[in-house]
Amino acid sequence: MRARDSIPLHVVTGFLGAGKTSLINRLLGAPELADALVIVNEWGEIGLDHLLYESLAGEAISLNSGCLCCALRGDLVDCLSGLVARRDAGALAPFARVVLETTGLADPAPILLALAADPLVAARFRLAGVTTLVDAMNGVATLAAHREARRQVALADRLALTKTDLVVEAERVERLAKLRASLAELNPVAPLADVAAGELDPAAFLAEPALAAPRDPAPAAAHSASLASYAFVASEPIGAAAFARFQGLLHAMLGPRLLRVKGLVQLADDPDQPLAIHGAQHVYHPPRRLARWPDGERETRLVVIVDGVERAAVERLWRALSPTPRIDAPDLAALVDNPLAPRPGGLLG
Repeated sequence: MRARDSIPLHVVTGFLGAGKTSLINRLLGAPELADALVIVNEWGEIGLDHLLYESLAGEAISLNSGCLCCALRGDLVDCLSGLVARRDAGALAPFARVVLETTGLADPAPILLALAADPLVAARFRLAGVTTLVDAMNGVATLAAHREARRQVALADRLALTKTDLVVEAERVERLAKLRASLAELNPVAPLADVAAGELDPAAFLAEPALAAPRDPAPAAAHSASLASYAFVASEPIGAAAFARFQGLLHAMLGPRLLRVKGLVQLADDPDQPLAIHGAQHVYHPPRRLARWPDGERETRLVVIVDGVERAAVERLWRALSPTPRIDAPDLAALVDNPLAPRPGGLLG
């Protein structure tokens, strides 16, 4: 199956009480999502959230008694495989997309890995974006106290602020400014929408994300010291073999500390059609050739999301990818072939 024929899967995450079910309910009322199927992951023996969807014309599937980021990864793969089999056999009404609502305690990284690692699921589904909801009333405290909330923000393709209308007027400016700074420090490239001031545009939700320019850098936040999102840009086309080698070295160096890689790559063999890549840890979704550059900017843009890795470690590899020779700076071949060069892991210092 060609990548463009695969079924888009939209992940909606956010910490407990962020408003995921409410937002999805509003989105399901739009004609653009009339053909969506919803999968709800809940924590506990009795599932209720799937009963709360009011506008679902199709079906809601509930995965109970575990968190998708740990106990239910296999169940998710089985569920998706079964849904496709039932749809293909005519036992299930056709659906054009899937919306996955995670439990509020989910770490999205293993979920993204599960979606890419199973050959059948990777062939039939494509990740169409991770939307993370953040509660404006409790967001600052939640990010400071809960690692899961920080990872949900760091791995997002888009961020949505909820409950901004409930913040006390006297505190609103200061509280929202502090929260926005924390979000920008954790994830400088994800667009940020206020969904209390107006519903999230269905077209924006369904749009498969192109990389945005980083937002203004925020002051360093103590709570996000281990998580980081690094953005890299290159104006010159990159050779396919060199980029593949870069990815291999990146995985070898960072191992489990590499949470996600996403980007638009201008390859030298066809610079007019960017390659869209999405990877979770050491597994990539099938890359897709786009017909054109989404915003007209013909340049490689790559985002690397890591846990406990300094920017300099990744930047050394990125600079080596450049075809332009530089004094006292190795290229990728030198990093790989030089027997005196540090081995993967040693490059991290």
